[in-house]
Amino acid sequence: MTSRISFALGVAALAGLSQLAYAQTNITSSHCISSSEYLSCNRDVADKWGSCVDDCNGNGNCIVDCGCTAHQKYINCMAESCWNQVYSCEYQLFVQQYFAVCPSATEPIPFWPAPDNAPNRCSCDLGKVLQNTLSARNAQVNCVTHVTDQTINNIPTNLGDLGNIGDITKSATECACCGASASISSAWDVCPDTVPRLAGADLWPVFFPSDWPNLYNSVPDFVWGTCDNNFSPNDCKKYGFNNTSDKFYKPGDFPNNGTKTLSNLPGTVTAPPSGTVLTWSQSSTTYTVTATGYDQKAVASQSEYRATATSTDAFATQTSTNGAVGVKPVGVLAFLGVVAAAMVM
Repeated sequence: MTSRISFALGVAALAGLSQLAYAQTNITSSHCISSSEYLSCNRDVADKWGSCVDDCNGNGNCIVDCGCTAHQKYINCMAESCWNQVYSCEYQLFVQQYFAVCPSATEPIPFWPAPDNAPNRCSCDLGKVLQNTLSARNAQVNCVTHVTDQTINNIPTNLGDLGNIGDITKSATECACCGASASISSAWDVCPDTVPRLAGADLWPVFFPSDWPNLYNSVPDFVWGTCDNNFSPNDCKKYGFNNTSDKFYKPGDFPNNGTKTLSNLPGTVTAPPSGTVLTWSQSSTTYTVTATGYDQKAVASQSEYRATATSTDAFATQTSTNGAVGVKPVGVLAFLGVVAAAMVM
């Protein structure tokens, strides 16, 4: 019976991965500076991703590794032949997706977040929203670790002197509530005119899950709706949380929702923002990518938009045990369900 379940989960994972393998094509290839090269690059990544998953034989960590590497190679496709679209909503959403499905993903990421004055940038600074979420995630982990360590290090010899267990539970819950609030609030504060879901308000269940399975651990049985009575936003700074505006809204206390959808602002990226050659790293892999379809004079003129940031063709092992998407920002949570299914094989 177990083998049948594993096989079914494997099929589901492969189907999900196959579907996601074409997520990058949400960027219209005809808009790319070198559309034929871009399509060829995407097809190559998709084929190798599928082969990588096949070779995993149902191993969940292996499947996650394949997804991490595939996303990195899709970014390379952008840097090589679609660099004129890297500040668009579509690419910024793809980076959201990368962080959501790859626990080993770390900053910096090429062309993300987009500079404030970048041409053809997204109407909502999705990169800043995600950075706030990732910062809140790290602060939550540190907060819970601090509460746990304090509890362990101060256990009295007489258990009758243990004190109020409720205070310990309250502190751990406040850690979770502050983290979720910092993440969710960012969507309203960074992009007040945008529909919150499109701005990233639904990122928090990815990084602050209430139960397992998921790629990221969190406080067990945490429910955001209970935070209305379980935390004081004024205490979040005390616990080490911050976001761009230091706003920590409680459930039901958020400002009015924005109504605008995502769109790309006017302007044209006329040369590779990273220069003609981009070198960047993730996990133990370093990539060197050479851009195509550029004009040398235009390259020099793009210096103010430069991103900061030798690869083999293999799909490297990248799974991390510390849990540190277009314009269709949907499917991240659904895909995480597929990956989670693979993780329990």
